[in-house]
Amino acid sequence: MSIAENNLRNGSASRRSLSLQALSKRELRRRIWHMIPGLLVLPLNVVPHADPLSPTLRFIILAAALISAGLIYMRFRQIRRHEHDQGTAAVAGYAGAVLLTVLLLPDRLEVGLGVLAILAFGDGSATAAGKLFAGPALPWNRQKSFAGLLGFIAAGGTATTLMYWGETHNPEATEPPLTLVAAFLLTFPAVFLSALVESLNSRINDNIRVGIVAAVSLAALSLLR
Repeated sequence: MSIAENNLRNGSASRRSLSLQALSKRELRRRIWHMIPGLLVLPLNVVPHADPLSPTLRFIILAAALISAGLIYMRFRQIRRHEHDQGTAAVAGYAGAVLLTVLLLPDRLEVGLGVLAILAFGDGSATAAGKLFAGPALPWNRQKSFAGLLGFIAAGGTATTLMYWGETHNPEATEPPLTLVAAFLLTFPAVFLSALVESLNSRINDNIRVGIVAAVSLAALSLLR
């Protein structure tokens, strides 16, 4: 092996090591907490339920969301990025966007699940991908990278497609089920818009920004079915 090849390999290994170090234990815990709510609702994709949602199931979803939000808020000090980050906006934006969508559109649970997938797995993957893979910064926000943007789109697009598609296959659904391709084409614009909004340099918490854009765009796109 030549000296140049050896230096190149050592340089690549060093960059990978720095990327892994950038994703601290605190940030890793933050990413896990971000994704847990998305995992908790997976049974809704396989367990038949009324369409529109029954009052009982709406109450169960509300209670589960409030309990989860409360637990995350109480533990937020362990995952916050700085001492002034109290977590109120982050938790409220996340839980509020999902709950309002589910409660306001009880006959379109796929929309609420799509919003949750975008927040849990899209937004939840952006920071991790950005820190792990680094790469060029975004022209409109030098603090974020193309790796983070693409990580959001890849993880969020996959999760949203699967959740939306799975809900349309509920045996109690009143509309015909979608194919995976149709579910992807229907939801991808919302994922892409949400990823762009997350990448902006804004003082508004990204959970609030992404939650609003995801809810409004998915609700509008669902009318195309």
